[in-house]
Amino acid sequence: MLSNLNYSINAVAPIFVLVVIGIILRRIGFVNDAFIDISEKIVFKITLPVMLFLEVVGSSLDDLVNGKLILFCVIAVTASFIVVTALTVLFVKDRPKRGSIIQGICRSNFAVLGVPLADNMFGELGITSIACVMPFVILMFNAYSVIALSLFTEDKSERMSKKKVWSIIKNIITNPLIIGVLLALLCLLFSVEIPAILSKSLNYLSNMTTPLALISLGANFKPESLKGRVGYAVCGAVSKTVILPAIMVTIAALLGFRSAELGVVLILFGAPSAVSSYIMAKRMKNDAELAAQILLLSTVSCILTIFVGIFIVKTLNLI
Repeated sequence: MLSNLNYSINAVAPIFVLVVIGIILRRIGFVNDAFIDISEKIVFKITLPVMLFLEVVGSSLDDLVNGKLILFCVIAVTASFIVVTALTVLFVKDRPKRGSIIQGICRSNFAVLGVPLADNMFGELGITSIACVMPFVILMFNAYSVIALSLFTEDKSERMSKKKVWSIIKNIITNPLIIGVLLALLCLLFSVEIPAILSKSLNYLSNMTTPLALISLGANFKPESLKGRVGYAVCGAVSKTVILPAIMVTIAALLGFRSAELGVVLILFGAPSAVSSYIMAKRMKNDAELAAQILLLSTVSCILTIFVGIFIVKTLNLI
């Protein structure tokens, strides 16, 4: 029991220490919105794609082609969007709130929190497993979120159209994380050797990812955004960090997933709402304040829920 508790603490604590540092730096005025905006761009467009590129290049194709895990994640993410959309339409009457709730529950901060968590839990095997499903998950998160927000916006110009479909496709094709993984796969296929000078420089960039991403995440923490809509926000956050991961991890375990594979499922569905969910909801004329509240509550609550989730599956000898 103590060994499992220690494992769970070591997996989660280092990540949230950096998040707390970000919160403190924001509160004392050491960082501001400009820092957060630039940091998020650097992580998303440069350092995280480089990290995934290096992990994939350093692996073998046999490690990366895990058809069973990829298929499960594709089906599970798709099913979660369909079921949550149906339930939201049934119980939530306000159209702009629907899109924010669906995105808040189904789209996770998988890229930012997933990599360091997987690294802490399983080392290189964890990151390789994350990289295996990353392109597919990012594609679905982007496409399904835009569809949900388009369907329920009050702005007719933002609703689904040929232009909007092309915008979704363009966003997927130009996503830096997908590009990073695909470039690495090409290097593996054609046995491309990365020069030592370039490799070392890329490693420097890769090492920036986790601290910069987590400090920025903490600095973006704004308790004042919880005003109003608390009921919807609490339901969204609980669904995101407790109900959805509990269902998906249970199904995955029953299907025989273990170790790093089950850890990826836990991280994928147990991570908080994506940081970009607020920006997308605002841009597409949905309830941006509700999106911000679900993001805030899910980020805070996942400190406990991910710890408990890791402890439970570790105690059951599933990882």
